[in-house]
Amino acid sequence: MIKGILFDKDGTLIDFFSLWLKAALETVPVFLRHNGIEPTAEMQEYIQQVIGIEKEKVDPKGALAYKSYGEIAKDISAALEEKQIYLDAEAVRQQIETLFVENVTGNGADYQQFVNVEELIETLKECGIAIGLATADTVGSATACLEKLNVLQEFDYVGADDGIMQPKPAPDMFERFKEQTGLDANEIAVVGDTYNDIVFAKENGGIAIGVLSGVSSREDFHGEADYVLDSIGELPDIIEAEAKV
Repeated sequence: MIKGILFDKDGTLIDFFSLWLKAALETVPVFLRHNGIEPTAEMQEYIQQVIGIEKEKVDPKGALAYKSYGEIAKDISAALEEKQIYLDAEAVRQQIETLFVENVTGNGADYQQFVNVEELIETLKECGIAIGLATADTVGSATACLEKLNVLQEFDYVGADDGIMQPKPAPDMFERFKEQTGLDANEIAVVGDTYNDIVFAKENGGIAIGVLSGVSSREDFHGEADYVLDSIGELPDIIEAEAKV
């Protein structure tokens, strides 16, 4: 029986592509110029491929789809080293994080929803479901998004990149949510749009729910999700079904 839900954010609560693909395409040339690297079409394409973008399409297994800024920075630094360009990975992390956060939290940020998130969260809370977030985004950016969706006050837990928490699929955020809610692992559903979310759920003893509203197709979940939904709008039906098991 599902008594708690840990949501992924991008591709799950809000549209991934309108926010993060746009942010990535705009961030790459600025980052290159900042480091004295000519942002030629070839170099931009190279860095885009490193973070999981090819021909303006996002690889569901690529860095942009699920990795933290620190992990993305390491990938970029390693890729630049192959071209004899040496940058400090921590400096790259700070630059990448700043550029992305400015883009996804600025006045032009567009948080497109698949369903009315506020109404859905209200329905889940009325059913007695504890609500949490587990995202690779920063705490500030994640909080800003939930505030804009008018649901921050309904979240019992917000797990994000604070420089201490290990990113999914490490158990940190799952365990913290479990501790704060007093729930057992098998009472917690992880809802996300990547295979990484499914691994996060399974490795921590939770219920794995994949959604097709983000970067992944049904096949990308490798048949390991307990449920695959078109969007989070179907969650009330799944909770009802689980309650009858």
